[in-house]
Amino acid sequence: MYQLPSGRNIALTIEPLLDKTKKPSYQEYGALDLAASAFEDFFPVVSIAELRSVEGVPCSINDGKLGHYCLEDITIKLEDIPCNIEGAQPGQLYCLTGLRIKDIGTERSVYRQWSDNDIQAFRAWVSGVDAQRWLHKAYVELTAAFAKADIPNRPDDLDEDFYVEPFNNGRAEEKLPGSVINTIGELIKRDNVQSVSFPFNNTKVWYLLVDEQLQRAKTTGYSKQKAFTLSGPDGGLSCDPAEWGGEVHIPYEGACMGDLFVVPGWRNLYPDWKDQFPHSGDGRGDKATLGDYAHYMANPNTGHSCHYLLLKRDLGELKCATRREIGDGWILYESNRPYVKVYMFGKRD
Repeated sequence: MYQLPSGRNIALTIEPLLDKTKKPSYQEYGALDLAASAFEDFFPVVSIAELRSVEGVPCSINDGKLGHYCLEDITIKLEDIPCNIEGAQPGQLYCLTGLRIKDIGTERSVYRQWSDNDIQAFRAWVSGVDAQRWLHKAYVELTAAFAKADIPNRPDDLDEDFYVEPFNNGRAEEKLPGSVINTIGELIKRDNVQSVSFPFNNTKVWYLLVDEQLQRAKTTGYSKQKAFTLSGPDGGLSCDPAEWGGEVHIPYEGACMGDLFVVPGWRNLYPDWKDQFPHSGDGRGDKATLGDYAHYMANPNTGHSCHYLLLKRDLGELKCATRREIGDGWILYESNRPYVKVYMFGKRD
């Protein structure tokens, strides 16, 4: 539980996820399977609850009425969706806000009247030791519950486009310039690249990445993903790294981050960091890390950071990184701060 600067009392809960494990639909089972597959996929979908009544302070509302909030454009009484919060005092009623961790900082949280100060404070709190300890404990609880869930039957009328095989799925290859492929091949030999997020379907690059993973696993004696952590695109790959002996994580949605993050064109970035925090007046230009430009809640211990950014966009000169044009419109940024390992799936104590 945590009190935001506005006075809101919020807490994290996985009750909605646990409820779905009791009798999941076919679609819910697929989503739970992905959420339980890795901490990186679990973290964004954890729900946020709020103390229903704090005198003089509105809850997550849209209509200005204490005790109400807006969920998917429908105003619902908070007491209709209560949830159990560990550590809540007798008489305290926490209810779901309709927000998840990944919603904070987006229009969804602004719509529910979260201020910039609240957003910043929440990001700092959820990245802290206590919240991370609870999140990893909750992740273990969810995986245990999911393991006991009954596998639902596949509906006869299920849209064939709903499920896509993660590997060997026939996706069209994404062509990349030779300069990009060569740069990736160079970077993955460095000691400060222990994880790579490459959300592209390019078989040549994936062969290079898996080859490096196998070499490191052999040298270190670690498991493949511990030796060299790899994550691909949420749409899966046209190849199957397992056929070469490798292991690759396919995220539920979006893209993970790693020591080397090759940024897809659709990924939002945060260039305002070089001047100030977006929408606020709190200058962060000199304090920003390279990870801050790629994630609104950058923290290497939660997998939300990077040491290298390789992208077909130009962020200009950054105080926290060197900039190198590698050709064909692609830019490589390398952090000039001391290397801090990015734990792609969250750091475990």
